[in-house]
Amino acid sequence: MSTWYQTSYRKLFFDFHSPGSTVDLAADFDAERWAERLDEANAQAVSVFTKCGYGWSFYQKGHIRYRHPHLPPGLDMLEAQIATLHRRGLKAIGYYHTFNSEPIARDHPEWLNREANGKPFGTACCMLSPLLDEWMLPHIAEIVTHYDVDSMFFDGTYAHVPCYCEHCRRRFAEASGGKEIPILPEGRTALSPEAARDPLWREYGAWYLAAFREVRQRICDTIHAHRPEVVVSINWAYAPRMPEVVPAGIGALVADIFPEDQVQNGSYFASYWSTLGRPFDVMNSAFLQWWGDWASKPALAMQQEVAPVLARGGLTWIGFQMNHRFNVEPAIMAELGKTLAFVKEREPLYAGAEPVANVAVLHATDQHFTRDEPRFFIDELSARGAHRLLTESMIPCHLLHEEGLLARLAEFKAVILPDQRHLSPALVEALAAWVTAGGVLLAAGLTGTTDADGAATGDFALGDLLGLHYEGRYDQSHAYIKVTDERLAAGTLDMPHLVEAATGFARPVSTDVQTLARLHKIYLRADGQLLLRWSPAGEDSGYPAITLRPVGRGFACYIASDMFRAYQAKNQWNVKHIVANLLGLLLPEPLVTVDAPAWLEVVPMRQPADRTPESRGRLLVHLLNEHGDRPLDGNYRCTEQIVPVRDVRVRVRVPERPASVRLEPGGATPAWDYVDGVVTVQVPEVFIHCAVAIA
Repeated sequence: MSTWYQTSYRKLFFDFHSPGSTVDLAADFDAERWAERLDEANAQAVSVFTKCGYGWSFYQKGHIRYRHPHLPPGLDMLEAQIATLHRRGLKAIGYYHTFNSEPIARDHPEWLNREANGKPFGTACCMLSPLLDEWMLPHIAEIVTHYDVDSMFFDGTYAHVPCYCEHCRRRFAEASGGKEIPILPEGRTALSPEAARDPLWREYGAWYLAAFREVRQRICDTIHAHRPEVVVSINWAYAPRMPEVVPAGIGALVADIFPEDQVQNGSYFASYWSTLGRPFDVMNSAFLQWWGDWASKPALAMQQEVAPVLARGGLTWIGFQMNHRFNVEPAIMAELGKTLAFVKEREPLYAGAEPVANVAVLHATDQHFTRDEPRFFIDELSARGAHRLLTESMIPCHLLHEEGLLARLAEFKAVILPDQRHLSPALVEALAAWVTAGGVLLAAGLTGTTDADGAATGDFALGDLLGLHYEGRYDQSHAYIKVTDERLAAGTLDMPHLVEAATGFARPVSTDVQTLARLHKIYLRADGQLLLRWSPAGEDSGYPAITLRPVGRGFACYIASDMFRAYQAKNQWNVKHIVANLLGLLLPEPLVTVDAPAWLEVVPMRQPADRTPESRGRLLVHLLNEHGDRPLDGNYRCTEQIVPVRDVRVRVRVPERPASVRLEPGGATPAWDYVDGVVTVQVPEVFIHCAVAIA
């Protein structure tokens, strides 16, 4: 792995998408001054465009590229930028847009994505057509052999809409024994519940995803055949919506996250990507309206966005865009510079730091096909809900796919399976042994009730461990959970709680299964319909809602409804407290607890001795204040003011009295004591971020 990328904490990205009709293109281009401005903004690396979203390139060498028609004669923007960046010690990351091209649409319409009626999707290119071999891979080779890019970043290289071009039809027919690509319902561009009724969608979806895996692999192979040192990344590939095992050719993970709340989105992505063994960039952006406008958030907002990513071991790559003349307003560069200065001040905390395992959330790679409908991008509500529920409860957590969980299972105190329909025999066996040895398992919804193809098996794969027999799925969209064990009730209303999620009926078959909550059906009218949009609680279903079974030194719990999805989808805040209370009951000696007047995200990391100023290994407890003003009008989050969280008490379990306890950045020594294996630290204030450093 290239070490420069692992320590490239401060990167900037600037779009330069330029339609062929753009005049005055690059009229203000000055490579030397641009590199100087990046240096002034504290950047370590920056994007350089090799092919824009309209299919044009801005360089001279080679013959495969389509040079922009209004590029000033003789100007090689790519070469000039790389040379000036490298002279200043900055890295150049080549950007390559794979899925649109004006000149390809003009010269090779047979290479375009097609709707079922044969119409092209604008200028979108089909990478499963001859485009890949006849043009794209040679073009990529041309770039990396003629230009000294340090990394290549590809945009759009994944399955997102079905393609009905002649090449896709032929290739799928060859792979499936002559079958036709199924047709989407009228007006849809993505898979849907209606499509799920046709089993051919699963076969097509699996083929399409595999075909794009091959495309990505061939891109990596092409680059590394010429330049093995080049770090390759692909926008949004291997993101939580596309959980796949990361292949060896991918050197870094990147996604320009959606803009509605880049604080929460950044934290969510980082909780998953920090487990995949690659450097990763969760790309927030300066825009007010995401990619397209030339306005900017204040630095304060961007600092709050990058903080949770960095705390979890990620890197910063902030996005904005050039105007057509190749210029960015000085005021915006100043805000970007302030944000990167915030990062630079904290870099000693991040070097070599590794996540501390606590609670694992399974985020399986086969969810494209094991839920209620096949999808190119999985339904993330359960995963997002689990992450949000736990972070707001100040319980450190990570998302892991099944390979990662199997490899690291022994490190975790608790594992949550939020409606993970298929579980492999290897994972089932490993979980049983792990629980017996002292682990805490929470399985929710229809976890472990299907095979690898999404077909119902008729029982729980974890039935023996849970002490339960699966007796079917509740046929309504929502149900109610009534807590009967007061240990789970703290912070909740004394009433049945509506949970809108998949719900299973589970019958206890072991005498040691304890019922902590009851499952209630919903009221239905005489015609079998809901009372209104939802229905109130009805009769007891005859089944438990939450069960607990002691197994060896551990516990196996079942939650009949997917509370995690319910929390994310409908803000059912009571379930957050129920789950937190359950974990508190079963994990009486947590690694870290925080008392504060408002919740903070808590991220523990360990830093080895050779990467710390004191040359002693240290435990870092990052505290992240994610509160701030939020829009109520449908606009994206753009924090202008942050309310500090004051008088925070942090308790951390450590095996021996520390030599030092400090607050970073800054190195201040807080009030602290050590009693019975617990360090208690008084943190006066958390504005955006601080870390308790225990060495």
